[in-house]
Amino acid sequence: MSDLKQQVFWITGAAGALGRAICEHLHGLGAQVIVSGRNLDTLPIERPRVQGLSLDVTDRLAVDAAAQAILLTHGRIDGLVTCTTIPRFGDFLALQDEDWSEVLNTKLMGSIRQARAVIPTMISQGGGSIVFISGRGGTVPPPRHLPGACANSALNLLAQGLATEYGQHGIRVNTVAPGPIESPRLEQMKAGVATARSALGGAGTPEDVAHAVSFLLNPDSKHVTGICLPVDGGRAR
Repeated sequence: MSDLKQQVFWITGAAGALGRAICEHLHGLGAQVIVSGRNLDTLPIERPRVQGLSLDVTDRLAVDAAAQAILLTHGRIDGLVTCTTIPRFGDFLALQDEDWSEVLNTKLMGSIRQARAVIPTMISQGGGSIVFISGRGGTVPPPRHLPGACANSALNLLAQGLATEYGQHGIRVNTVAPGPIESPRLEQMKAGVATARSALGGAGTPEDVAHAVSFLLNPDSKHVTGICLPVDGGRAR
């Protein structure tokens, strides 16, 4: 892969297993990584080339301010990765409007706010890469995880639209769709909505997702945009 030592990447929802793994992988490749989440104490430890920001992605003004703070400190934003999500599982008839609103406002609208905050900077600097973390539920919706599945599907569609609109500015937009990944969240899903089966024999690891994300952020993937890249081990029969 190309050298990432001059690259600045922003990861939101970095307190989770996926965001944390992505942070560590990019940091290991020499990138400057900014990680954000609601609680600074749960984010990856700050150190050289890892900076933490407290952020609620449901607050548009806070998202815009965070993007400006990163730009002021580092002078550029080469990549954005949105990992923020709210797990809401349950029977369709039992889920309330508030459950749906919370998921869509956090995962879908949160990603929209973040993309909107960085795209002007990416236009002015001549390019950039955005990766939305969606999920296999965006194409194979688990009946007891429909709010998240609908958000995932919308993110896949959003990436295609943004890729078409902003490709002329050198901005690439893609999604990574994990299947079952070993994490605390998988244990929740096993309890009610999914199994860890895959064609390759089980759940993947957060590092598997991190490698896929780093590929899409890397300049070596300069001709890849508008795709949804599954990281799910293949679908089990």
